[in-house]
Amino acid sequence: MLRIIYAVCLVGATCNHLAAIFQHGLWWDHGGFPKASTTFWTILAALDPAATILLFKRPNVGVMATAAIIIADVIHNVWIQARYFPPLLHALRDAPHVVEQIAFMIFVLVTAPLAWTRVHSPDPSCRMAKGGTRSQTPE
Repeated sequence: MLRIIYAVCLVGATCNHLAAIFQHGLWWDHGGFPKASTTFWTILAALDPAATILLFKRPNVGVMATAAIIIADVIHNVWIQARYFPPLLHALRDAPHVVEQIAFMIFVLVTAPLAWTRVHSPDPSCRMAKGGTRSQTPE
């Protein structure tokens, strides 16, 4: 269920990034922000759906990708708010989308261990015995 929540949020973010690309073009500077920032936001249009797919094809990789994306996005967007719209707390008051990203980041970080799936070895002879040593299963 958690991976579904992550996926819904990532799909919503993808829609926002794609809407900006379709409305303004691939090379939009978002009103004069640095090229590295605008490139990062554009790349999220591909990273978000990739993480969404991974959440179901390779769940643990998808959880790690989701966490990495939202952490990077929050750090970047808080930096943008602090750098271009100081003071930061006033900027965040006027940027509810960044506050929502921070909330999603906290949610992902708190729930990621629960979303993590255990990986079971398909070979029963590779089970770990008590104490962390490999044991052979009798045939």
